[in-house]
Amino acid sequence: MRCHLHTLLIALLFGIVSPALMAQEPLLLPIQGRVFDAEKKLEGCEVITFKGNERINSQVTDRSGRFEMVLDLGEEFAIEFRKEGFLAKRILVDTRANLPKDVVEIIPIEMAMNMLPAAKYEGADTDALDFPFAIVQYNKAAKAFIQDNQYTADMMRTNGALLLMSGRAGKK
Repeated sequence: MRCHLHTLLIALLFGIVSPALMAQEPLLLPIQGRVFDAEKKLEGCEVITFKGNERINSQVTDRSGRFEMVLDLGEEFAIEFRKEGFLAKRILVDTRANLPKDVVEIIPIEMAMNMLPAAKYEGADTDALDFPFAIVQYNKAAKAFIQDNQYTADMMRTNGALLLMSGRAGKK
């Protein structure tokens, strides 16, 4: 009798613990955002996700310029935004962070991507814009994946310089 009680107790314990362990799903990084053309929402912008150099997903923004995706942790991704008449823009999302052991949920990233009309850059060498416009990484202090503000500010200065060059090229 005692043996049966012991076996029953182990079976009950395993039955309670096992589903709890199995319920733990891998952590993912949800991303949602909107694409704009200056102030208005940009419908029909292609949003392409790359893992390394491999294209893994593609979607098109809806009437409201919205897109969403979920990225695995432990990888490096590039998200590219393309629409005819605009310069392509990229964001690097590095999910290879060493997350603290107590992290059970990842805060979703909210993005707003402003596309650059190609016509504004006529006469300027836009090769500098082939680099990602932003880099997103895990920040331990913020306990979230956030944008590297210094890198983004540097890219914005580059963008401004190219607009200035374009304006000068148009006056010749």
